[in-house]
Amino acid sequence: MQGSVRNLPTAKYSRYRTGRDLAHAAAVSGARAVRYSVSMSLRSIVHLALHFVVPICLALLFFKETWRRAALIMIATMLIDLDHLLANPIYDPNRCSIGFHPLHTWPAAAVYVALLLPKPTRLVGIGLLIHLALDALDCGWMRLLSA
Repeated sequence: MQGSVRNLPTAKYSRYRTGRDLAHAAAVSGARAVRYSVSMSLRSIVHLALHFVVPICLALLFFKETWRRAALIMIATMLIDLDHLLANPIYDPNRCSIGFHPLHTWPAAAVYVALLLPKPTRLVGIGLLIHLALDALDCGWMRLLSA
């Protein structure tokens, strides 16, 4: 029942006295919800695309000889999103992954930094840190849109 008077938080709209004022508040609230949902879907699409575009660009820039292999390894680090299966709901577009999911925490990030040291695990570490950085960027974008 989006946009109905029943969905209005009473404290937020307590200044509205008449039925007409409440109906106007419901219409405004519904318009905000529609604008918010459109921006949420755009945010989700851009966020997902960046998880592919950024590793490919970095691979092309820094690993010219083996860019395909480097890009695939860094993209494969999206498997850390399997920790979303532990959450309920599994996917929530309004939830910041950083600090919520076990593989998206600061202790996990410390392990990812340690993966940068040995050369065989360096690409995995880079991919995981890129993933966390993009998720943090998404959290910031989410906060900006909800303000």
